[in-house]
Amino acid sequence: MLFPTATLALVTTPVDFLFHTWSFQFLGRDIFAHDTWESVMYFSRIGLALIAAGMLLIEARAKRLGEKLPEKTLKRIGIAVAVIGFIAYFDGFNPNVRYPDYYHRHEFYHYYLGSKYSHALGYTRLYECTMIAEVENGRGEQIKKREIRDLSVNLIRPVTETYVFKDPGQCKSRFSPDEWESFKKDVAWFESVSRGGYWENMQQDHGYNPPPVWTATGKLFASIAPAGDGFFKLLSLLDIGLQAGTLLILYWAFGWRVMAVASVFWGTNAAANFYWTGGAFLRQDWVFFMVASVCFARKRRFGLAGAALTWSSLLRVFPMVAFAGWIIVIGIHLWKHKKLHPNHQRLIMGCVVCAGLLIPTSMVVAGPEAYRDFFAHIKVHNRTPLTNHMGLETILVHDWHGRMRFTRDATLDDPFELWKQGRRDRFDHLKPVFFAISGAVFLWMAWALRRTKSLWIAAGLSIPLVISLTNLTCYYYCMFLIVIPLIRVMPAMAPALLATAGASQIILRSFYFIDDQYTAESYLFYAMGLLLLWAYSRPFSMERLRAWLDGKPEPRTKTTPPASPPAAQAPAAS
Repeated sequence: MLFPTATLALVTTPVDFLFHTWSFQFLGRDIFAHDTWESVMYFSRIGLALIAAGMLLIEARAKRLGEKLPEKTLKRIGIAVAVIGFIAYFDGFNPNVRYPDYYHRHEFYHYYLGSKYSHALGYTRLYECTMIAEVENGRGEQIKKREIRDLSVNLIRPVTETYVFKDPGQCKSRFSPDEWESFKKDVAWFESVSRGGYWENMQQDHGYNPPPVWTATGKLFASIAPAGDGFFKLLSLLDIGLQAGTLLILYWAFGWRVMAVASVFWGTNAAANFYWTGGAFLRQDWVFFMVASVCFARKRRFGLAGAALTWSSLLRVFPMVAFAGWIIVIGIHLWKHKKLHPNHQRLIMGCVVCAGLLIPTSMVVAGPEAYRDFFAHIKVHNRTPLTNHMGLETILVHDWHGRMRFTRDATLDDPFELWKQGRRDRFDHLKPVFFAISGAVFLWMAWALRRTKSLWIAAGLSIPLVISLTNLTCYYYCMFLIVIPLIRVMPAMAPALLATAGASQIILRSFYFIDDQYTAESYLFYAMGLLLLWAYSRPFSMERLRAWLDGKPEPRTKTTPPASPPAAQAPAAS
């Protein structure tokens, strides 16, 4: 594995040398040390977001005043800012704050093993099979003292209450002898580089959750080589390429301003930061295809646009909510003209062809029962509240007495059992409110898009509905990248989006408990999504509705003319 090791070394060695051999003191502290650098990056991200927003405001002000700014200079500044935003996402590439050797062992444990041995592990056996392999690797006494999450019910239990010691054949029978030996070696490698609490906590996470289409892709790469340092360094480069590709395709479709704003937003927002999925294995594929769908629609490659959003949905499911914007635009056109527009036909054909290729292929690779198992697993998984969930559901179920601060019970096998049950109970009680708000957002979207023909706009405006209908872990909020192109039609929204990214940093440090943090983040991003809808849509009125139904121009908003300045008074007589 010389090539992957050398590849990442070319990128990281000079940077590592700089950070490890140079010590810059500021107020008596090594600025590159972990805690100090985290503070540096915290203020840098806020500063970058606000400076970029300020630059956009200055540019807009200059245009209103008739000042001509040199486009070449602006473009150079914009591209430089985009590069800085890209670097900010990776914590300035300081090896003292990112994972050792860059790649994320926790992520690789789940996604590498989960895809490589998907036919044997399914969605519920990763942790038990890991423990059985550990026992055969000579760590039986340590394993007896461990606790793991039972993924069939998403609760933490002592290993001795599972089939690890009682019936290991439930796992081993699913492997061939050679596969089992390979699995044991891979597990032994992960344990050797992740010993202690870090390793033990891996088996208390929430398992392997991607749909079968991702499993097919992951298995293709994971099966190339056994678990190892050099191989994982190479696999971790895939996401860097996808992230750069996402920004470049925005540049291709919308220009440097959109790319720069997207890069700064991605690099400075706190919800989808590097901590969660940086240095991981194919965690940015869905966002690349989701953004690509908007870009292809902008460039009138409608078949590719449909295929890209379908692919993104098959990788992570929730992007399918973004189809709502397209459905509204296509539905309105079909209702008015009684036939599909040729562009809409190409879009639908792209969706059908993509699904027709990927779904059967994934069933061949992951097994014919993969979709049945996935939907059964995700049904349990989606009923398991997480502390870093974000969305309308999180906003509704979070209350003072049900907070993690008061309900976490360390005496239970699963300390969050009461916290989770409280959230489930409150959501069941508030479902009518949840569906009423989600329905209202959908109607608002339909009103906003009633005269819109641009499918790329429709996709971007679907984000408020995505937030309403899904309860996603925080790192999926890089989905806001499909909103950034809307600044082409609403330039005033660009500073607001960047200010949202900066504010998310402040919010994250304003609360101690994680559930409080991400509930506050939910409010912030939901408000931003609704602000976009408000900015794009005209106020509702029966006159506008009747004009639209009749196919006539809508009446303009009446404005009060500015009052005339008072006449100058004559000087008083002396």
